Amino acid sequence: MFRFWILLVCLMIAPFSARSEILEEFDSIDSFRIINGGWLSSLVGTEFELIESPVSVAAKDNKVYFIDDVLMGLFSYDLVSQKASNLKTIYKNIKSNHARLFISDDQELFVIDSFASQVSKYDLVGNLITRFYNPLNLNAPVGMCINPLNNHVLIADAFFGHVIEFSSTGDPLALHGIKEKGGVQAGSDIVGMACTQKEMFIVSKLTKSINVFSFSGEFLQKIPRSEVRSPTAVAVDSYGRIYISDDFSDQISIYNKSGFLKQFGRSGVGPLHFREIKDLSIDGDYLYVADNMNRSIKTLTIMPPKERIEK
Repeated sequence: MFRFWILLVCLMIAPFSARSEILEEFDSIDSFRIINGGWLSSLVGTEFELIESPVSVAAKDNKVYFIDDVLMGLFSYDLVSQKASNLKTIYKNIKSNHARLFISDDQELFVIDSFASQVSKYDLVGNLITRFYNPLNLNAPVGMCINPLNNHVLIADAFFGHVIEFSSTGDPLALHGIKEKGGVQAGSDIVGMACTQKEMFIVSKLTKSINVFSFSGEFLQKIPRSEVRSPTAVAVDSYGRIYISDDFSDQISIYNKSGFLKQFGRSGVGPLHFREIKDLSIDGDYLYVADNMNRSIKTLTIMPPKERIEK
């Protein structure tokens, strides 16, 4: 009888310990203080806001940028001071209800606006620096990366199913992932892309694999992703692991270049639960999840691989 209870306890604990090998829930941003300009705000302090409908998230160096479709704003949230500012000058120029954000290592904010068929680059104050557009080859941008070797901007297009490369000043240079004889298309109905220092990982709805390309456009490999039925976003950590959110299961599936590793989370309300993940972003060892229907941006701690811990 005693052995039975020991076995039962082990079975109950096993699924949770398996999940925590890669991800652990850290915190969630449900509310924030907004900084308003003018003399009145200096008297009454800051205004308290609740997150309503986060549709995108990007994080860099203790700052989280997100778009809230109900609050109708693009917010910059400081994790240290727990205060936010509303970048109204940028938000008013966004055409898409589900535009995405990207932060460069040079602290530049990119707005990936699929409805406007363009990507716009701003400084963190809200001043427009340049736009990336090309009517012949860029119709529905959904994700981007920056090549660390030359600062070229690589943008994935859902409509054409390819990646278009721009110079840092907005000049179109090349197309990658075009379907050719004996070649591999970047993807059909691309939902997003993420990059390491050497490679691009492209995820699409109709292509049942993660397609991996070099920055020069050379196809490297396919990683099967049969565990994800309806992908919505993709991110990659510094250890080369790929995270894909699934609108069908409300889970996050994790892969490396050898294949599937783990699934994390479940549908519902509460810890480790998600409802309609709209976007993912990684900054250091933290994964930020735009959990739309749960009205929060959840923060998950990324655990190093076991072999690195042992070293």
